Amino acid sequence: MKNIYHSDIYKFDTPVSSYWEDTSSENLNLEKLSKDINSEIVVIGGGYTGLLCAINLIENHNLDVILVEAGKVGWGASSRNAGFNCLPPSKMSFKKMQSIFGKEETKRFFKNSVEGSNYTKDIIKEYNIDCDLTGDSNYVVAHHKNKFEQIKEQATAYKSEFGIETEIYSKEEFNEVGHGGTEQFGAFSYKPGFAINPLKFVNGIAKYALSKKLKIFEHTKVDQINKENGSYILKTKEGSIRSKKIVVATNGFYQEGLIPQMDGRVLPVISNIIVTRKLSEDEINSHNFKTFSPIANTKNLLYYYRKLPDNRILFGTRGDLTGSDQSNLAMSKKMEKFLKKIFPNWSNVTIDYNWRGLIALSQKLTPSIGKIDNEEIYYGFGYNGVGISAAPWTGKYLSKLVFSSNSKNLDISKIYKGLPKKFIFPQLRTFYFRLAVWFYAIKDKLNI
Repeated sequence: MKNIYHSDIYKFDTPVSSYWEDTSSENLNLEKLSKDINSEIVVIGGGYTGLLCAINLIENHNLDVILVEAGKVGWGASSRNAGFNCLPPSKMSFKKMQSIFGKEETKRFFKNSVEGSNYTKDIIKEYNIDCDLTGDSNYVVAHHKNKFEQIKEQATAYKSEFGIETEIYSKEEFNEVGHGGTEQFGAFSYKPGFAINPLKFVNGIAKYALSKKLKIFEHTKVDQINKENGSYILKTKEGSIRSKKIVVATNGFYQEGLIPQMDGRVLPVISNIIVTRKLSEDEINSHNFKTFSPIANTKNLLYYYRKLPDNRILFGTRGDLTGSDQSNLAMSKKMEKFLKKIFPNWSNVTIDYNWRGLIALSQKLTPSIGKIDNEEIYYGFGYNGVGISAAPWTGKYLSKLVFSSNSKNLDISKIYKGLPKKFIFPQLRTFYFRLAVWFYAIKDKLNI
């Protein structure tokens, strides 16, 4: 099976070296598959989507479910992200969404997005997960003075069109509640929103799943799927699973060639993150960095950042085009320059952690939930970097679809439903992305 980035990013047996790993002590002690077994349903992918789908299938429908993960639970985006619970899981503007799907369907999409954010918080409470929850909203910061009117318009639309609670801050006002920096020209906040330790979150979900008798196999990569006498045979290195239904919940780490109908529909995009050393109170106060809520700016190649509970600063962006360990180090150095340009008083602050992962985009620019025609294969993917709020909710609704086997019974916005179109010449997806990065970098330089 082919991967579109350097092999370094697909080392499933290699632990992810990150701040989250160093601050999360949970060890689930799960085994790999070592023999041939049977199950009603197999879930491929041990992240938020797969785990919540499996839990809901067990709790609500009393079904026999097995989950397999190529690495450790949460090895993919679920443990590599920045921990932002934000809205919406789409790269499409609400205006374009309205023009394509209509106002009512767009409202329903945003309603579902809010439901997803609240569902994540409900899970944390219900499953009793200690995942360092901080903040009570999300901030969008104008990185240039000509972007302030744009975010004011967005905030007004969020409130008037979709009923989302928003507040607009001038540069001076945000300096008092958020931070002061060279690329801060006002902001708006919206609720719901908060930040978490994503690895603690996914481990907490997995622990709850195990209490519900979900069978989870780590380091169990599915290499091939065959069909035999109405059942699917999922082949791994050391055993196989026979099942009536399959749920694919691999998001950006989907391996081309596994399921032909899904090939060429996902564009994995590398997201890089750095975390600083602990900052002193004087250093934090030098930029008046008060909020623990997540922040994203208005750049096309956006920066996203947050203050962590121990006074470190997490900073992330996109732009790595190869995925190798060497390119990750190069991106870390570049991001350090970005961070210190925005916050010049931190010029002597060192970087303690750097890592990367894959988010999933598609031509839809929205998540995809559905069933492959004439097969008992189900999927949920394409969260556009907003998986903490979208993926658990997707898992819940995916379980309803798996149980009913009929997408018409899925009571969600039609914007979510169905596979995205295949990319034209899928082998050129990284080339397309290079062009997009180049184009957006020019726009950012011109502040347009």
